[in-house]
Amino acid sequence: MTKKERKEIEHQYLRLQYEVAHNDYYKIDLSNRINVYTCENGHATKTICVDPGVTPFMHLCDTCGSMARSSFFQDTHPNLEPTQEWFRPTLKQVLKMSEEMREHVLQGGLDVRNIKK
Repeated sequence: MTKKERKEIEHQYLRLQYEVAHNDYYKIDLSNRINVYTCENGHATKTICVDPGVTPFMHLCDTCGSMARSSFFQDTHPNLEPTQEWFRPTLKQVLKMSEEMREHVLQGGLDVRNIKK
């Protein structure tokens, strides 16, 4: 990555931080922001959002690795505990991402990580 590219990414990240702080789109209640992704094999991956932003419609199944579809924030499996969380990466994390993932995050998208128990 060139110095110019890094500076542009830093600028875009600062713009994103401003949008998150000032745009009503990001002012949502995260206290119960649960989503369940179900794959064709019937496995469910339960996620929570710890930051406001965009999550994907499709996600890899936590159990078998196949593609799973979103429940559009309906808790279809209330008996399960969330195993993953959607979060906004830091600038340092964004700089290390693939170009595709970096573009997703800079447009308001979130990244996912396993919940530490």
